[in-house]
Amino acid sequence: MNLLIYFLIGFTAAVIGALPLGTTNVAVINTTIKENVQNALKIIYTAALAELILIVFAIIFNSQIEVFIKMNIWLQYTIVVILLVVGVVLLSGRTECVKDENDECIIIKKRRTPISKEMLGFFLGLVNPTVLIYWIFIMSYLNKNIIDLNIAVEYQLVLLFLIGAYFGKLLILYGYGKFSDVLKVRVKNLTTRINRVIGVLLVCISIFQITKLIYL
Repeated sequence: MNLLIYFLIGFTAAVIGALPLGTTNVAVINTTIKENVQNALKIIYTAALAELILIVFAIIFNSQIEVFIKMNIWLQYTIVVILLVVGVVLLSGRTECVKDENDECIIIKKRRTPISKEMLGFFLGLVNPTVLIYWIFIMSYLNKNIIDLNIAVEYQLVLLFLIGAYFGKLLILYGYGKFSDVLKVRVKNLTTRINRVIGVLLVCISIFQITKLIYL
């Protein structure tokens, strides 16, 4: 019974954490729209795998990382700046592709230093301070209110929690990919619209976060 509980809690926590738009979600949406779901899956699998590393870090160093973030306000400002920059870039409408008559990307221009989809997914999943902060918060909450989740817990329970989190992340990212795939067939100029919506959301989030840091 404990095994199932740990699996379900890990699954649920990952689903909740993956629902808000983040850099990985944006990469999955854009890859699906510009290319296809199959290529987006390459990002999804490795991004979910990389997030497991963050979860393990959160389990082992939960209290130490929480104190470090609180003591280093620059890290919080860095996250805000990254969100703002990404939002502005998306709003500017800059794309690196050849467009068809509907203003949709049909050929992606090659970068001088190309990166594989697998490496991109792993990088986005691993270098993600916001996700790490989320899991630190979740670990703190779970340990205080629901279950024990630390290095002293039986490894089978921790493993089931990680497996649940992996499949939860996969489910949400795949859902984003499939939803984007359906929309791109029905809506013209979807790439630009999606980018602008995401850009507005990221700019709003960054403004809210910096306001909270300054005044609260």
